[in-house]
Amino acid sequence: MSNRTISSLLLGAALAAAYPVQAETADGAISAQELSDREEIRTLLVNYGRYLDARQLEKYANLFAEEGAWEGGFGVAEGREAILEMMQGSLGPSGEIPENPGFHVMTNMIVDTDGDTATAWSRWTFYLKGPDGMPIVGSAGRYEDTLVRRGGEWKFLRRKTNADLYYRPERNDGSSE
Repeated sequence: MSNRTISSLLLGAALAAAYPVQAETADGAISAQELSDREEIRTLLVNYGRYLDARQLEKYANLFAEEGAWEGGFGVAEGREAILEMMQGSLGPSGEIPENPGFHVMTNMIVDTDGDTATAWSRWTFYLKGPDGMPIVGSAGRYEDTLVRRGGEWKFLRRKTNADLYYRPERNDGSSE
């Protein structure tokens, strides 16, 4: 590669770095801040499943704003402390991982931001070990979220979980659970 080509590439990189990063959408440009916010929110969505699966319930509860709310199969809880208590009551103490743990996979994330507030929609799938030892989908559904930025961090203000399917293994007597 010639010196002239290298110089041209370096000049192009320097000029590109001098302008704000933007992505084009149907509605216009997205700022670097908005892209950063969306990525931080996607990380929050993934950490939700990660902390839940590891039974790090204090970290899990801290993903919510102090007045945050959770609504789903375990019930409804308002406030970070109530969310922690509900999860401990449903799953046991923090750090107590079940003998046959499952895990969440978070996908199809759509995030819209507006300053220090945001909404998100995503899918979740919970895998567990099937009767033959092979992984199976235990349940799957979607989340509908309202988020806020507090102290420079994105938090759940409201998380609603909707289960769309459950796997119910048959018992030995032929009935289902």
